[in-house]
Amino acid sequence: MALSVSYGERYGWTVVQVAGEVDISGVAALRERLQRLVTDGCLRMVVDISRVDFCDSTGFAVLVATRRMLSSRNGQLRLVLPGPDVHTRKILQLFGIERIFDVHDSVDEALADLREAVLTGDATEAVPRPREGTRATTD
Repeated sequence: MALSVSYGERYGWTVVQVAGEVDISGVAALRERLQRLVTDGCLRMVVDISRVDFCDSTGFAVLVATRRMLSSRNGQLRLVLPGPDVHTRKILQLFGIERIFDVHDSVDEALADLREAVLTGDATEAVPRPREGTRATTD
């Protein structure tokens, strides 16, 4: 399956949906998209890889590089992993993904604290800001 990357905003965070195979042939497109989002000003990102069928070390390296890039700008990265019985998650766990990233089982879980803040009016930073070009697909 070809790599697909799309993104949008929820509660002021950029949510990046990744599906397909993240390997040597598709990793450049993922790297470029994530780097572009950060250089365009995205400081809060959720990367949803729950629909990734395969992720090798090159894909893992892109996630680590994105996390570092965001950290250097005082940003944050939350990661949504495939289900616990999915082979891709097991491989990523061998890489130590849960020690390095703030991991979640769903986008809703990753953004739950922000959703609550918006509903109670406690966090003005959680309110989404409009942004052009919030959808993209890379094949």
